[in-house]
Amino acid sequence: MKLKYILFFSVGALALSQLACRKYVEVEQFNRRELKYTSDFEYLLNNNTLFSSAYALPVLTSDDIVFTNEDYQAQQTDDVAWPYTWADQYIADGLEDPSWSDSYQQIYVANEVIAGVMGSSDGTEQKKKALLAEAKVQRAYNYFVLVNQYGAIYNPQTAETAVGVPLLIQPDLYASLQRASLEKVYTQIRKDLNEALPDIPATVVNKRHPNKDAVHALLAVVYLHMRNFDQALDAAEQALKGNSNLLDLQLYASSATGYPRSFEQPETYFSKLVKRQYREQLNPELLSLFDAKDLRFVVYTQNATSSQMPTGARISRKSEVMILGSSGPETGPSVPEMMLIKAEVLARNGNTEAAMETINHLRKKRFTEADYVELTAADATDALKIVIEERRRELFATGKRWFDMRRLNLDVDFAKAYNRTFKGVSHVLPVNSNKYIYPVANKYLEMNPEIGQSPR
Repeated sequence: MKLKYILFFSVGALALSQLACRKYVEVEQFNRRELKYTSDFEYLLNNNTLFSSAYALPVLTSDDIVFTNEDYQAQQTDDVAWPYTWADQYIADGLEDPSWSDSYQQIYVANEVIAGVMGSSDGTEQKKKALLAEAKVQRAYNYFVLVNQYGAIYNPQTAETAVGVPLLIQPDLYASLQRASLEKVYTQIRKDLNEALPDIPATVVNKRHPNKDAVHALLAVVYLHMRNFDQALDAAEQALKGNSNLLDLQLYASSATGYPRSFEQPETYFSKLVKRQYREQLNPELLSLFDAKDLRFVVYTQNATSSQMPTGARISRKSEVMILGSSGPETGPSVPEMMLIKAEVLARNGNTEAAMETINHLRKKRFTEADYVELTAADATDALKIVIEERRRELFATGKRWFDMRRLNLDVDFAKAYNRTFKGVSHVLPVNSNKYIYPVANKYLEMNPEIGQSPR
C-alpha cells in the first residue's frame, strides 16, 4: 500500500515538525521533540495558520458571484474557470486542492491530539479533556465541510449508500482511503460533537477556539443539512441561550473603523475563514434582494472599480471589513445563522408568526432605526421563502450559499437548475446533479486510487 501522505500530509507535517510529526519517509529525525507534555498538544491546536481556514471553492461554485465580461472571462485561469463552470475537473494535474488538503491536514493534527493527549504529562485531567474535546470539534467541522463539497447531498432516504469522503479517525498514514458512506461520515460528525460537549470550556480565550455555544451551533448546522429540523431548532436555541449578540451595523454605516477582528466578533461562535478573497462581481440577482438602505448592502458591498466589470457592478468588501488581510471573510457558525436556522424550522413547522418575529429581530440590527420596516408573511410558505432570501442577504460571499444550494435540491419550492455562460459556452447545473459533488484532484487519485473519483 502506498503511503497516504498525499491526502493530508504536505502541510500537516509542517504543523507538527517542531514537535513530533514524522516525515512521510519514516526516517528517524535527530533532535526531534516527542509529543510528551499536555502543552505540546495545546501548541498543535493553537496553530492559527492551520486551523483558521475553512475552504475556498464554495464561493466560486455558488451563485453569489458572476463573470459577465468576456474579456475578463478570458483572463481567468483554470483553477477559477473550472469550479465556476462546474466542470469535470477543478484542479490541474499534479496540483494540490487546498479545499481538500487543508481540511485533511487539520483532521490529521486533530487525530494526533485525540490519540495522545490523555496520556500526556504535566497537564491536569480537566485540561487534557478540554483539549481532547477541542480536537473532536475541529475534526467534526472539517468532515462537515469536506462532505458538503466532495460528498453527495444528504438525503435521509439514501444517505446509507450515498458517497461520502475518506473517514480517518486515527493518525495512521497507512490507513485505507476508501470513501465512507455519507451516513457514516455524518454519524462520526455528530459523535464527535456530542462527545465534546461535556468537556469543552464554556469560555475560551478567543473565537478561534470552540466553546460550548460553538458546539451547539455546529450541531444546529449539521442537523439542518440532515433535514432533522426539530433537532436543528433545539441546538440553535441552545447556542442562542449562550450567545445571542448581534452586531449593530449602524455603528459602521459610514466607516468600518473599529469593526471587530474576526476572532473577537461578538456574533461569531467559532472562527473559520474563507481561504481567499473573491473580489468578483456580485450576482445582480443577489443584489436585487437587498433594499438600498439595508446596511449589509452599505457596509459589505462597494462599487466595482475594475473596467472589466459592467457599469454599476458591485463587489463584496467583507474581507476588507472583517479581516483586513489576504484571507476571505468569516464563515464560522454565527448568531445570525442560528437565528436563520430557528426561523427556517419555525416556518417549516407552520409557525409563521414566530418565524417572522425571529427574522425581524435580526433585521433590526441591519437598518438604521429610521429605515427599519418589519417584514410580514402571508403564511408559512411565504415565511420560508423570506427566510431563505434572508439567508442569501446575511451569508453572501461566505460559501454557505453553495451548501444551501445543495440541500435545497430536496425542496420542491427551491430546487432549480442554474445556468452560466462562460467564454461563449453555456453551462448548466441541473437539479440533484452529480455536479453538486466536487471532483477529487487527480494528484490524490494517482497516489491513492482507492479514493475513487466522484460521480459526474
